[in-house]
Amino acid sequence: MMDYLHRPIPERIYEPNIIHNPFSWMGIWTPQGWRVHRKRWGTARRLVRRLSGDGKRTFFPEVLRDPQTGRVEWSDDLHLKEDSFTDGGIYPADPRVEYPAGQPRWQVSHTLMVGPVADHNLYTHEYTWDMTHGHLQTHFRRHVALEEARTDARDGMTVAVANRPISTTIEGNVQYPLPNSAVRGVWANPDKTGGNYYTRRLTQLFAMHNAVYGIAPHTPVVQCHGMWATDPADPLKELFDADSGECLDEPRLIEQLRIPLDAPKIGMLQFAYRTGQSRVYEGPVTLLATNEGIVDEAHLRDLRQRIGERYVHGRVGYAFASIGGRSANLFDGYHTKFDLNDDGVIDERDEQLLSAHLGRTVRYNLYSDAYFGGDWLTTSVCLTPEHSRGTPIIANYEHGGGYDAQAGVVRLLRTPGPNRPVWVEYHYDAPAEAGENNIVVHFYHEEGA
Repeated sequence: MMDYLHRPIPERIYEPNIIHNPFSWMGIWTPQGWRVHRKRWGTARRLVRRLSGDGKRTFFPEVLRDPQTGRVEWSDDLHLKEDSFTDGGIYPADPRVEYPAGQPRWQVSHTLMVGPVADHNLYTHEYTWDMTHGHLQTHFRRHVALEEARTDARDGMTVAVANRPISTTIEGNVQYPLPNSAVRGVWANPDKTGGNYYTRRLTQLFAMHNAVYGIAPHTPVVQCHGMWATDPADPLKELFDADSGECLDEPRLIEQLRIPLDAPKIGMLQFAYRTGQSRVYEGPVTLLATNEGIVDEAHLRDLRQRIGERYVHGRVGYAFASIGGRSANLFDGYHTKFDLNDDGVIDERDEQLLSAHLGRTVRYNLYSDAYFGGDWLTTSVCLTPEHSRGTPIIANYEHGGGYDAQAGVVRLLRTPGPNRPVWVEYHYDAPAEAGENNIVVHFYHEEGA
């Protein structure tokens, strides 16, 4: 049997929680646990191969092999400090795919978390790969902004869409048959008004899985609006149902705990930090110095500097900066925390909305610069110095009714009735359209290998 792989497949460890130091071990939250490998730093030449779509094909054999040697010449545990596709080599040297040319079909965290729907399961990779034989399998997400359909004739609690399969979770180079935010909603009219039959938004108290990840009690998660730390003085037993954890009095949460459920993004301020010592991180770690801040003129100035910036999928955050390391301009351009009305552009209307809250003291929204998955939510700062379980968190998020990806059937939480017209927004996996050299694949030849 021919040896196509120059290096052995790197060791992968699946942990029930974060055990290894995240500074020296790369970790990804997957349905099988926390998937880690030791970061192996090195150098490599980037190779580029162009492929042609035909409107049908999604499997491209042997395309990750070096054309000169016929072998896979790198291992995807490699980290490159000067990798322009990731922020300072935080992410490994995965193959990177563009389709069409110039449109990234991957998102590292510092691109993902400034976008309006930061679903790690949907956008981190729109493809999987085989490091043994060099094969590439595409799962290019295609967004259907609005499609007319009908509820089923039996009880009206399902809707069949025209395109299949509906997109499912990809994490750690594995596709899982698990739902994510691919389905955004089902409405009774094309204006998307009058309520979303697919989703429910709730405010809920639950225990964190570790210092930054929490398992969502209701899934699939479609959107996260906020995560707020709790304080020992908070009257949590009075504010949340003992069994479900759902909030019983949102106005009191806004008034007494200063959690701005009326405008969650105004709590996405510059946090005040302190340094703590951590065994897991084997040294200092950044923690919150306080849970609250003030909506001030400095934050409004930051918004004003971005007026006119629009969301462009895959071209925000790190991808906007397009540099090979950390920089002050990493988050220039569009940032969802300044898009207060969620219309995809930062403009004078957002300025007016934020100005109305100047001087207001709010609890920090820790979902600022964070992301979510189909069944998990995150904060952007460690709640504790160790990754222990059980820290109470307050989350405001939306979940959907779920779907059968292969059948293309969406399950509703509410219905307008049987056999009624509805309009659906969703994503499905589609092959690349026919075109010469319209897929660009970046891969590597490791130096010294």
